[in-house]
Amino acid sequence: MNRIQAVLFFLTFLIASDWCHAQEVLFVETGHIQQAMEEYKRRFSDNSEIPGYRIQYLFTTDRREMERTERNFNMTYGFIPHDWEHDQPYYRLYAGSFITKSSATQLLFRIRKDFPEALLINATVPIDKVIECRKKLREK
Repeated sequence: MNRIQAVLFFLTFLIASDWCHAQEVLFVETGHIQQAMEEYKRRFSDNSEIPGYRIQYLFTTDRREMERTERNFNMTYGFIPHDWEHDQPYYRLYAGSFITKSSATQLLFRIRKDFPEALLINATVPIDKVIECRKKLREK
């Protein structure tokens, strides 16, 4: 009986030590992978803009309409960072800067109550604008 227990103990020890040894994982990166990672770091290390979303709440050719709408927006939603672009002959009013579509959509539904023509657009957004927008929306 002792002999069977000793053999079982020995086999258990052998299997357990082999199992523990199997937990080691070794990654070997080829030169191509290392070059690709270095290229990625080089290309995006100084990039301060990322893909994201903005809310466009006006698109017009009339500057007076743009200024009037911006004043109305500022009175109601002054806490939301907003700006405008002029791409001859069009004026575009934008609000917010977001990384996720869900957070941009939440604000879009709020803005549509007063500006029904507002829509969500894909945009390249500066990281500092995203941070500013998050802070302002949390404060409110």
